[in-house]
Amino acid sequence: MLFRDIRQYVALVWFMGILAGANAQKTRDLREDAYYQLENKEYSKAYYLFDQLYNKDPKNLDYKYRLAFCCLNYPEKKARAIELFEELKTTGQLKDVDFYLGKAYHLNYRFDEAISYTQKYLDEHKNTKVKDAEWPLVEEAGLLMINSTNGRNIGNMKVKANIRNVGAPVNTEEDEYVPVITTDEATMIYTYRGKKSLGGIIDDNQKPDPEFGYYHEDIYITNRAQDSSWQTGTGIASINTNVHDAAIAVSPDGQTLFTFTSTKKDSGDVYVSRLTGTEFGKPERLNDNINTTSWEGSCSISADGRFLYFASERPDGYGGRDIWVSAWENGDWGPAKNLGDKVNTPYDDDAPFIHPDGITLFFSSKGHSSIGGYDIMFTIKKDNDWLPPQNMGIPLNTTEDDRYYVINSSGTRGYFSSNRGGTGGLGKYDIYVVEPGILGEKPVVAMLKGTVYGDDKPIESKVEVIKNPGNIALGPYFSNKVSGKYLMAVSPGASYRLKIIADGFEPLEEDLDVEGLSKYVELKKDFYLYSPAAIAKRKQASLNQMLDSIFNKVTNAEPLNKDVKTTEPVNKEPTANDPVVKNVPCGGQQALPDFAPLKGKSLNDRATYEKLLNMAGNYCAEGLVFKVQIAAYRKPENYKYQRLLEYGQPEQVNYPDGITRFTQMQFATLKEAEKQRQKAIAKGQTDAWVVAFSNGKRYTLEELIMLDFLGKSVN
Repeated sequence: MLFRDIRQYVALVWFMGILAGANAQKTRDLREDAYYQLENKEYSKAYYLFDQLYNKDPKNLDYKYRLAFCCLNYPEKKARAIELFEELKTTGQLKDVDFYLGKAYHLNYRFDEAISYTQKYLDEHKNTKVKDAEWPLVEEAGLLMINSTNGRNIGNMKVKANIRNVGAPVNTEEDEYVPVITTDEATMIYTYRGKKSLGGIIDDNQKPDPEFGYYHEDIYITNRAQDSSWQTGTGIASINTNVHDAAIAVSPDGQTLFTFTSTKKDSGDVYVSRLTGTEFGKPERLNDNINTTSWEGSCSISADGRFLYFASERPDGYGGRDIWVSAWENGDWGPAKNLGDKVNTPYDDDAPFIHPDGITLFFSSKGHSSIGGYDIMFTIKKDNDWLPPQNMGIPLNTTEDDRYYVINSSGTRGYFSSNRGGTGGLGKYDIYVVEPGILGEKPVVAMLKGTVYGDDKPIESKVEVIKNPGNIALGPYFSNKVSGKYLMAVSPGASYRLKIIADGFEPLEEDLDVEGLSKYVELKKDFYLYSPAAIAKRKQASLNQMLDSIFNKVTNAEPLNKDVKTTEPVNKEPTANDPVVKNVPCGGQQALPDFAPLKGKSLNDRATYEKLLNMAGNYCAEGLVFKVQIAAYRKPENYKYQRLLEYGQPEQVNYPDGITRFTQMQFATLKEAEKQRQKAIAKGQTDAWVVAFSNGKRYTLEELIMLDFLGKSVN
């Protein structure tokens, strides 16, 4: 006998029974977990569970169908969806298989086959009374047909773009999405959802629930390192809670963060948090013009702070989610207006981003020319109306969801989130970067950044901006409390008057003219405010400097720039009858120097000013002249200039900002103008300074440096 006795045989049967029972229990647990993950839309997890079940029982069509359905929603495995649904079609037992095949081919960019199967499905239901439960599938098939047709058309016009996953340490195997950046790309704030989420796995009542709970959204922040890589993101503790907290927009200067919060009782509202030093404050809910009982969950603020674009599911739109705009009125956001059917469609239109140029709007849409899911579109405002939106094209857009697009001021780089396969995070959302950031011509905008100093130390300040023509108040903008840094973007076609204000310091006003700007430009400008006590000290120093200058003249001392050799005697004083120096060619062609070492530096610093004189003091160009500004008054009648009349009658011009500026004499080179400035100082005009004019347009020397002397070829 194989067994020694009956007892051994019984023991074996008993053991096999236990093993079989254990395997059966394991299969039941596996099946239960698979259906649970599928119900919770954890498609990547459900895929691997149903794959095990299908391998155990290949004849089980339900397992095969569920596995194929997971493939449709798991980008890494979407190619397998075609294989599985083709096999299911041969059984003749799967209802609506043509629809699912159409979708599988569509996701794999095989648009002709997608159109064929989807049309077959629609034809089958054309003359059939469809049950109410089937209508959503029929409607989805209609949209699938549109998407596949769009895909076939757009697929023939692929856009050249370099797209890459931002990668670690920002992206992980969890969800990272909705990237928002400061306009200079120094900081990125994004939304995270995963194992590090505050509260862990909890239910809608914020109670721990490992079985049926889920992770909630948190807000993370990362900064760009010196090598341009992104540092490890950290949660913003002052904002994150156990409910859904998502970053949805940041002002161009990074000082104001817009967030989304939803709870069991609230489908979602927009909040705002302001940066004080290095900490964001507690978010405050925006008013009822923005937030309603419906969902509001994405937004973007214009660079001038005047308009808030946001998405809402409020019922009086065109269908699904629509994009609205609200204007800042009397210290708060005014009534919202729908952007209209040029932008909004019967499908979802979401995730607006208004570029700092104020006229280029990016958004994500399931309508328009979408090739599937959300596609990134853009439109330009012209003559106070929006042009027909354009699809950003393949490969930026995919048949999956591509959303939350933002770009830097120059238009060279864009950031967005997508659940695309290939370089994605196991089918979850990742953050991507694309170069270039916009199709066609780049946006035209001037980005002004720098530091505000109070008595030569970084301070918090307010920057008020008046735009002319129109005398329109923009902003205000703020410099950071700790670093003193500010950042703002202004559009061309206008001049701006900037007023920098800080408690305990005398305000400072300056002009910025970008009316003729034709390309993106980055201007670095530091502002120096002084307290009354510091001003008194500076006046005393100026008086001492004037006395030194007079002493130098008496003793035939050398001019300010000691290495400059001139045939004109230093002590030669011009008279009112002397001819004005004309701006004429002054020699052969010379290359402009590299002004990078001087950009952003204050010319109030004597060493910096002398460097400028050494580098470009002898340069001249057609249309470029230098004048000595001797005064600037809102009430010009109060200015007395008799002591300077020996140098000629001052020219006075009333500028649009209401200030009359007095200049005296005109020179072809900066060094010649500087010599005249020293003469004005010696006469008691201690605040005289040199300004430049290019074809009649006024520039400060610091502006001229930032613009590389306007790129003029020099003689």
